[in-house]
Amino acid sequence: MQLKEMSGDLLFPIFVPGQATAGTADEWAGIIAPFALQITSAKWIPHAAVTANGTNYFTLNLRNRIAGAGSALAASRSYAATDSTAFVPETMTLSGTPANLLVAAGDVLTVEKVVTASGLAMPDGLVVVTARIR
Repeated sequence: MQLKEMSGDLLFPIFVPGQATAGTADEWAGIIAPFALQITSAKWIPHAAVTANGTNYFTLNLRNRIAGAGSALAASRSYAATDSTAFVPETMTLSGTPANLLVAAGDVLTVEKVVTASGLAMPDGLVVVTARIR
């Protein structure tokens, strides 16, 4: 049996290195989709607590860097209002646009840190993407 023949949910973990510099935006390559997928959920597991700030914060985005066609925002987690606890998985907000959750074979999923105002430091963590073969 090959992985692409499996049914049900598949988990794709993406390690995200922390950033002590609050105001620095960045993006990290995660995985190359081995076949067509539909993202069904994404969770963020920070390795340290994060205290939200309504003025200076970061947003963690899961992006699909569609081969040759730009990008789609699949999921996000903002630190404008809600704190995190170390090692407690949090559900990221999925895109309300169904097409943004579809990944073609060969597309690259990335994790992006976007800062607002002077930003907020970000700990190491793990984004776990749950997807089904389509």
